[in-house]
Amino acid sequence: MSTDSDDVTAIVNRLLSGAFQYEGTVLRERAVHSGLMWRCTCRAINAHDENTCAKCDAARLWTTDITQPREDEGELLDDLREGLKDWFDDRPDVRRPAAVGFRITTEYDDGPAWATWGATAYFTDSPDGLDYPHDFERSRIADALIEISDSEPPQTGDHLIIAVPVI
Repeated sequence: MSTDSDDVTAIVNRLLSGAFQYEGTVLRERAVHSGLMWRCTCRAINAHDENTCAKCDAARLWTTDITQPREDEGELLDDLREGLKDWFDDRPDVRRPAAVGFRITTEYDDGPAWATWGATAYFTDSPDGLDYPHDFERSRIADALIEISDSEPPQTGDHLIIAVPVI
C-alpha cells in the first residue's frame, strides 16, 4: 500500500477532528514540525496537499528543486531526494525542512564539488534559509552529492536546492 498527499491530509484531519482544542494545537504544531502540514509566511497552518495558503492565498514556498539546467541528472537528484527523505525520517526530533540547499566547496582534491556540510535548510514560513548544523558525511546524501559532483562538477554561481519529500 502506498500513501499519497491526499492520504496524509485525511489522516491528519481524522486526528484533529477527534482532538480537544489543546490537543489540536499540539497536533498541528507537530504536523508542521514533521512536514505533514505547512506554515505560511502569514503564520497560518495549511494542509499538506494545499499549495496556496487558505488565509492569505500566498503560494507555498520551496515546493520544487532549484538546480542548473544541465544534462539530465534526474536519477542522481532522485537519489539525493530519497536520501534527504530518509535522513529526516530517521530524525523525528529535528524540524523537517521543505528544502535543503548545498554549497560548493573547493576543499576536495578533485576540484569543486557539492559539500556535505554547511547546508541551508529552507522552511515554508520564510523565503530565507537557516544554517543546518549537521554534516551529511557518510550518508546516502553524501553518496548522491559525490555522484552529482562527479557527473558534472559545480561551477561558481550554481545552485542545488532540493525539495524534501514527506511521503
